Amino acid sequence: MGGYVFDFDQSFGSTTPAFATGIKRLSITPKGVKFLADCGVLPVITRKEIIDKSKIDELGKFVTVLQVSWMLMQVFLRLVLHLPISLLEVTVLGHVFCACVLTALWWHKPRKIEEPTILKGDWARPLATLMLMVSQLDSPESWMTPGFRMNKAQLAEIASLEVSLCSVDGSFQMKEREIEHSSVSTLCSAGLNRVTPVDALQADGRESHAGENEHTYRSALTRTRQRLACEALQEYAAARKLLRRPVSPRNQKYANALESYPEMPERCRRCRRSDLEQALSYDDLPWYECRTERLVTLEANDWPHDGLLRTTGGLTMGTTLWAASVVFSAIHIAAWNSSFPSDIEAWLWRASALYVGFSGLLWAFLHVIADSSARVWWMWYDIMVGDASRLVVYPLVVLCSVCGASYVLARGYLIIEGYIELRSLLVGTFNTPQWTVAIPHVS
Repeated sequence: MGGYVFDFDQSFGSTTPAFATGIKRLSITPKGVKFLADCGVLPVITRKEIIDKSKIDELGKFVTVLQVSWMLMQVFLRLVLHLPISLLEVTVLGHVFCACVLTALWWHKPRKIEEPTILKGDWARPLATLMLMVSQLDSPESWMTPGFRMNKAQLAEIASLEVSLCSVDGSFQMKEREIEHSSVSTLCSAGLNRVTPVDALQADGRESHAGENEHTYRSALTRTRQRLACEALQEYAAARKLLRRPVSPRNQKYANALESYPEMPERCRRCRRSDLEQALSYDDLPWYECRTERLVTLEANDWPHDGLLRTTGGLTMGTTLWAASVVFSAIHIAAWNSSFPSDIEAWLWRASALYVGFSGLLWAFLHVIADSSARVWWMWYDIMVGDASRLVVYPLVVLCSVCGASYVLARGYLIIEGYIELRSLLVGTFNTPQWTVAIPHVS
């Protein structure tokens, strides 16, 4: 797992008032790590310490490189000597290429770090509280994209509050949003009767206080969170970057999309930028709203999610991966005229190899189209966050399901056929170049 966490038994101390119950650990997402680094509180961990924690098997990597090199040399030599290559060797060669791509992408990634780094310090409580309130812990995930939250602002506790700056002492204050915002108010109990998203996670804590008035207990926790969050905003300039002038409902979608996808193509920005800049320049309301970000989670997640940093353009990485799929297909297409046991198997192999390549080209093309067409990009964004019409979503789901199942079947057949062909190999397949027999090796 690794990473950074706030541990409620070790990070904050036991003498201070609780700001949340029923939560044992908060795992910090990559966005949260960057947020803490911007605040200047992230502990300094050297490269040597990271390498020391990483459990990379250097001997295993060395043996793997030797095996891959031997495989490539053997295939190359067989081609030079015009010896037949079995379909199983072609399949292995394709998967070796995919493994090389993944190894290159993960070359500097630490491996098998089990225990996370627990963050401690006087700064931990205010910032952990703000990060907890900003994060959408209990919001439903998009059924189209598991791991990504439905981008609805009201699902984070902070989104229901307004943040104001006191003109007397310059301190930050929070209160429940009202219909009219005519004056700056201090902390009040206007919104304490409702159950906040953080409260919903605290059933265990409230059960331990069954003898107390539940409303009073919940109100105290909510006030504590608001006070600590204001302290974080007061202390750290990076935390204040989460604040923004209120955005009108008309521009809320664009603002959320820009925050979630900072690599948004320029064409998509241009059509709405002036509206958003106008909305952010309003000075008639003496309060701010706080952006929602997935800075912490209840448990670490190795799958893609909306707490990851999106510094690498989706177009670049997506196109790279699908281009690798095209190369994988080309390796199998190169065996077009191999000696197959039957004509049916030959055409199934060719069709499968072509379909894998077609899928890679299609999705790479869609990535390029999405980058060049604002309409396509926004349509895909609506699908990602669950705002698209069912007339668009359902046919797309059916199409993607059929294409995805066909892709799995095509890849599976290419593997299976490599073994099926072993029943009827050409005699020349068993011939081995003499120099490889003389060289000691592990196969």
